[in-house]
Amino acid sequence: MSDSRSLDDLSLAELETLVEQKRRVERARQFVETGDGRRFRPITVNPADDARPRARRKPKSLFDRVLLLVEIGAAIALVIIIVNFFGNLQSQNADAALAARAPGASAAGASTNQELPGSSFPPVNPVKELPGSSFPPEPAPPALGLQLKAIAALPVPTPGPRSPTRIIISAIGVDWPVVQGDGWEELKQGIGQRIGSVNPGERGNLILSGHNDVYGEPFRDLEKLDIGKEIIVYVNQNAFRYIIKSKRVVVPTDLSPLNPSRTPIITLITCTPYRIDTHRLIVVGELSN
Repeated sequence: MSDSRSLDDLSLAELETLVEQKRRVERARQFVETGDGRRFRPITVNPADDARPRARRKPKSLFDRVLLLVEIGAAIALVIIIVNFFGNLQSQNADAALAARAPGASAAGASTNQELPGSSFPPVNPVKELPGSSFPPEPAPPALGLQLKAIAALPVPTPGPRSPTRIIISAIGVDWPVVQGDGWEELKQGIGQRIGSVNPGERGNLILSGHNDVYGEPFRDLEKLDIGKEIIVYVNQNAFRYIIKSKRVVVPTDLSPLNPSRTPIITLITCTPYRIDTHRLIVVGELSN
């Protein structure tokens, strides 16, 4: 206290203030004498003193630059390959569609298979797998010490006066010629009639197959064909009208769609799903006229 008054002259608030000051002084003295104060050394940090020089970025070596250029070149080449692949595929489809619509288009060979036709991939075994691949079948590897002889394909029968010549499905914009056979070469030219199946209007199973993603993609939209829509198959100028009754998807080894029928029906076969081609889409129609 700055004045010289006695304790009796001080008010209660002044006495409390005086006691508090005494306590602070005493705590400060004890802090210094116990050694805690000696260990306490406040440090003033100057931000300028704490600044450290930044490490310089190491320049890229010649090897790193060459490696970067190689990676960029590889990425560009991959893009070019992908673009060329789809471009060639579209060009192939357009050429096939144009050739199929040209007059005089005919089949060039036959195949005897034990699986459903219409595949977009080459058969590994022509006897057990479907024809109609997007790529030509690969030749078999040569046997050790043996000389393999090629087996000639069965000749395609000459189209008769009652053979189908054209198929039209207005609901999905299909208007394609029909050729004899459903093998790799035949399906390049149009829709293929399976050898041995009946002709339009006859009692039995008329089996027609076509690609959905190569050689013009004639059956690309076949999955969009609804029940009740019509299929018109021409024999020269005579039209035979079929009505769609059922659709289903089967595995390629399910040969039941090739079975004969006691009534005149038509069976359309193509691959599914689009550009995956692991199964077959089967569309069945019944003769209405």
